[in-house]
Amino acid sequence: MRAPMAPHLDESARTLTCAVEEEEPPAGTVLAREDGGRTVVELHGEIDLAVALATTPQLYALTAAPAPRLVVDLRPVTFIDCSGLALLVDIRARVLAGSGSFTLVCADPRVLRLLWITDLTEVLAPVPALPDDGGPRQPAASGAAAAQRRAGTAGQAAGAAGRTRAAAPGRTAAGTGKGRET
Repeated sequence: MRAPMAPHLDESARTLTCAVEEEEPPAGTVLAREDGGRTVVELHGEIDLAVALATTPQLYALTAAPAPRLVVDLRPVTFIDCSGLALLVDIRARVLAGSGSFTLVCADPRVLRLLWITDLTEVLAPVPALPDDGGPRQPAASGAAAAQRRAGTAGQAAGAAGRTRAAAPGRTAAGTGKGRET
């Protein structure tokens, strides 16, 4: 819930009153603001193919400045699919190509898990909160921890694949079906 907004005057000097609570922006909304020499972009709601296509021009415009300092805040995101992830990777590449800096803010365990599954935690290096200008940034999941998890998962997957192959008699390693029966 956001703080209530005080009544204010419109162009005709009439006093307008506001509801006590402001509504959340609609799903797929991109809000950009300047904050201490950097541009903070908040993505809201569900980020799917339609939203990615609709917001790409706006995000590209933010990367056009020389040496852009872009912070993408995913904390208001409730869902993101592969097209949204691809857009983030693309935006990051554009920012870095322009000698800028890119920071991804994300604390949602579901989104962080998706970044880990797609092997993007080291590429996008999510942080749990907006970084201060002077302080060091701590990734939400350290690169070493992510690498250890990937290695453990890869080992488990390889073991499971080996068990699956061993449990399928009559198949050769190439899967031709001409192996001997046991």
